[in-house]
Amino acid sequence: MDAILSWLFSSEEQELYILDCMAYFMDFMAACTFELPSLLLPLCLVLWTSSSKTSLLPNQLLIAMFLCHYVQRTLIYPFLIRGGKATPFASFALALVFCIYNGYMQVRYLSHYAEYPADWVTQPRFIIGSALWLVGWLMNIHSDHILRNLRNPGETGYKIPRGKGFLSARTHKSDMFSYLHGPVECGSCSPPQIA
Repeated sequence: MDAILSWLFSSEEQELYILDCMAYFMDFMAACTFELPSLLLPLCLVLWTSSSKTSLLPNQLLIAMFLCHYVQRTLIYPFLIRGGKATPFASFALALVFCIYNGYMQVRYLSHYAEYPADWVTQPRFIIGSALWLVGWLMNIHSDHILRNLRNPGETGYKIPRGKGFLSARTHKSDMFSYLHGPVECGSCSPPQIA
């Protein structure tokens, strides 16, 4: 085995560099992959299943909000992450299961069962709910930006945010806005919440 390794790598530094690159790639893949079902499954439901509910404007807008969130989480956010620690497999697996369930439940409901009148988008509750979603989504993106920039390039340790309020609470606030918009827009707590 040593002969094979010495043939592949000219030095221990090169081997460590390759291992570091592989670890970064695996963590990047985990970040992309576990949220991917919340994007792909809803797209498949909307594009490849027949449903008259997807032609309704309120349903289209609610699905678009859901997809907008997961396009950012799946296709943009992973490319912005700098360093960090590897994701434990259990966390990855649980997040993957949640994202499969979340993507299916929410978009299946909106594409096949939810029925709102066309003028629903002009109702105050829909407008307020949409504003709540937008504020939460923008706060989430901003909090991610601040959290990413706590570490200097090359650092991998945990950093606690300081100043302007505790950032973790800000992230929770953005999630609160994002989850509150569903009941406000839909008029009840019974429909699934739009993440």
